[in-house]
Amino acid sequence: MNQLALRNLRIEIVATVLGGLGSGMILPFLAIMALKFGGSAMDTALIAAAPMAANLLALLWGRLTQRADRVRLLYLFHGSARIFILLMAFTTQSSTLVLLTVLFFVMLSVAMPSYVGLMQAIYPEANRASYMAYVRISGGIAVVIGTYVGGHWLEERFRLAVLIAFGLGVAGMAVFSRIREPKAARQVQEEARAGTFRESMNALKMDGAFQLLLLGIFVFEFSQLLPSSLFPIYQTEKLGLSFSQIGLLSMVMTMASLLFNQVWGDVIDRYSAVPVMLLSALLGALYPLVYWLSSHPLAIICGTFAAGASGAGMDLAWIGYISRVSGRHIPSYSGIYLTMVGVRGILAPLIGAAMSKQIGMDAILAVSFSFTVLSWIPFVVLLGRRNRLP
Repeated sequence: MNQLALRNLRIEIVATVLGGLGSGMILPFLAIMALKFGGSAMDTALIAAAPMAANLLALLWGRLTQRADRVRLLYLFHGSARIFILLMAFTTQSSTLVLLTVLFFVMLSVAMPSYVGLMQAIYPEANRASYMAYVRISGGIAVVIGTYVGGHWLEERFRLAVLIAFGLGVAGMAVFSRIREPKAARQVQEEARAGTFRESMNALKMDGAFQLLLLGIFVFEFSQLLPSSLFPIYQTEKLGLSFSQIGLLSMVMTMASLLFNQVWGDVIDRYSAVPVMLLSALLGALYPLVYWLSSHPLAIICGTFAAGASGAGMDLAWIGYISRVSGRHIPSYSGIYLTMVGVRGILAPLIGAAMSKQIGMDAILAVSFSFTVLSWIPFVVLLGRRNRLP
């Protein structure tokens, strides 16, 4: 099992590095490119919402794909999603770019519930969060490199950057297809298929801790996403940042994720996912706070760094939590979680864009900070249940 787990870890790292190089070249700049193509705040709102909104049907995807080979499913849908990246090379219209972005993330979302199950299957519980941290650190380094290249190329060589990103993404998924699940994990997957949706819902109703987790993360990420569609406009119009400077901020966020991933992974493996969630929520509050109170470059960089550390913690923590507590109900638990991701992913950026016309950017940032602080309450309650933390 350990040899197979290490083999799978090496394969996933290589695949993630290739995909990260391509993603870093394109994804951080899509909202800016939409503005360059004549787009509006609503276009940037849709782009900001796309990664999370695409999970709106995650519960359905989880049930429909429950019988599928997880590696093959991820290879098929994540590989196919790159077609929409390729098509970006042939457009100069903001509306088309937004549509392709949405379709790209929808394709990724279909296989996401299977990814959670795959992580549970291929990595041992005692080391799972640490192994996933290794993958994210490797991928994060690749994203930083890709973002650096994209920040210098994109304005003049958008088509070339897109074509390279497409090739790297396809190569990454080809490598990923070599991952193999242990036989014991396939038997567990067969047992999970026997569980009905009603049984999963009943298990969820009895799980008060998971309900608190859903509440805390929903409020936290809704608050964080509220001003997300306004940041590109704020950065270009108020701060006057160039492509390379915006790319630098994206690199700072990724580097913070790199530095904290291993720390979060160790805490989750040794103790629990809940302390990581609370610490991530504390750090996340700094992001809207510094944009609200200061436009000084150093403050913006510090807030961006805190946001990167926060995002890394939440990402590892929710998967670590669900993989420990859900058992054979993992498709439903992960599907419910990701569906909530979709709900807030749609509502928050659009509400933020609409409210900004009435109350202004500063007020949106103040609301974002205030509600982020409120999200601490469910995590504190969960942390008080020390003897029952997974």
